[in-house]
Amino acid sequence: MKRALERVDSRVAAGVFTALAAVVVHGRSVWFGFTGLDDRDLIVDDHAFLTAPWSVLRAFTRSYMHVVDASHGYYRPIVTASFALDARWSGLHPAGYHATNVAVHTAASLLLLVLLRDLAMGARLATAAAVAFAVHPALASAVAWIPGRNDSLLAVFALASWIAFARDAASPSWAWRGAHAAAFALALLTKETAVVIPLVCIAYLALARPAEWGPWLRSRRAAYLVVSWTAGLAGFAVLHAWLRVPAVHVGRQSAIVLLASAGQLLVPFSPGAFASAADLSVWPGILAVAVLAAASLRIPGVRRRVVVLGATAFVLTLAPTLALGDGPAQACRLEWPACGALIAVVEVARAALRSPPGREGGLAAAIGATAIATMAAVTVAFESSFRDPGAFARQAVADAPNSSLAHVCLGRVLQADGEPSRALAEYRTALSLGPAEVAHNNIAVIDMSAGLWTDAERELRAEIELQPGYARAYANLAIVLRHLGRADESRAAQEQADALASGSRPTLFK
Repeated sequence: MKRALERVDSRVAAGVFTALAAVVVHGRSVWFGFTGLDDRDLIVDDHAFLTAPWSVLRAFTRSYMHVVDASHGYYRPIVTASFALDARWSGLHPAGYHATNVAVHTAASLLLLVLLRDLAMGARLATAAAVAFAVHPALASAVAWIPGRNDSLLAVFALASWIAFARDAASPSWAWRGAHAAAFALALLTKETAVVIPLVCIAYLALARPAEWGPWLRSRRAAYLVVSWTAGLAGFAVLHAWLRVPAVHVGRQSAIVLLASAGQLLVPFSPGAFASAADLSVWPGILAVAVLAAASLRIPGVRRRVVVLGATAFVLTLAPTLALGDGPAQACRLEWPACGALIAVVEVARAALRSPPGREGGLAAAIGATAIATMAAVTVAFESSFRDPGAFARQAVADAPNSSLAHVCLGRVLQADGEPSRALAEYRTALSLGPAEVAHNNIAVIDMSAGLWTDAERELRAEIELQPGYARAYANLAIVLRHLGRADESRAAQEQADALASGSRPTLFK
């Protein structure tokens, strides 16, 4: 009984320490504002919906970016519902949304602690790894940027699903099986990346518990889980069949993002919110992966199957993002993949630190504590760039000069600050780097203010060609056409804007 109580006390202390680290490092973000990137679309401009009766349930009847495009290709009702709950008590003040982000990331850190202990990493090492996850610079944007919540919520449900699967594998139970299925369903309703959860679970069983792989395949519980996975994925497919899902494109950029992501997680001292492939450096990732691979082969006692499991989970959880090809490499997407990377690192560290505590053990603990403290300091400094739109946009351009999205963000800030000439320069730069959503529309707004109606029409039609479902562009076009004396066309454009804003065109989200 005494030993059992000591184990409980140890687990509680580890959890409290992990949670405290997350809150202390990220707590300052509660006083941050909105960044102007997606958070105003999702919260400020959608506030009437979020605070309406039954909005938590109605979140399941619309697309994620409904205000921008009623048939947008993302369906993430759990995230929208969480914003609706925040709106109940925080209104239009960002503090409540930031506080929830900190709480969700803390929950993900605690679940990772549970998973690492289930993988027999050792109490102290598992706690150190969970604390490192809690304060990791590469994950700061998932906490400090309100829309990054979709990735931290995904990590919570994905880890919960994985843990329940592992517990059921160790001790078969309908309760664990049901918990796994429920968490998997919630993850699918949080972010599309959740489709790989069954593959991660299979990899876990095949690599971490190979002796149970054959019996599991022949068991009834395997059939139950396959049915639950199939049902979840079928429902996911039906919900997304009506949406414009980006085409799959795996190429050079996918490899660059994969290696750069590994570098951000394993050499975590130069964080950024997002970047284009041209801004990413693959060398830290190549070096870190090479060192990790060499260590896993050279250090006695390393469970190489567990290292492979971590690497497999890292690649699998990034795979859906990599398959989209041309989007920005947003750091917030690393929240769940970071769990896989940490499993591989911690397993190597476990084998390297097997010697009993002594001078070497004390030195290793000091090095680990210094590394965690350094990561925390880097995170605190980096998160300051999320405090307001100006700080965010300027940091984005500094970190990612080849990102069109970064230049659009800065253009919006300059436009709001009454500097149209500098804003135009940023929008032109964004367009020179590639397709830049809303850049043409925002240039048109500047042209409209200057009475350049013909130029504004040209820009708006370019925006509509890029984003056919962008209601604001049609609304602005209606104004321009009215000033150009084309009343019939103006009415048609306004009708199209109204239809898009309400989602009344043929789409699942009516």
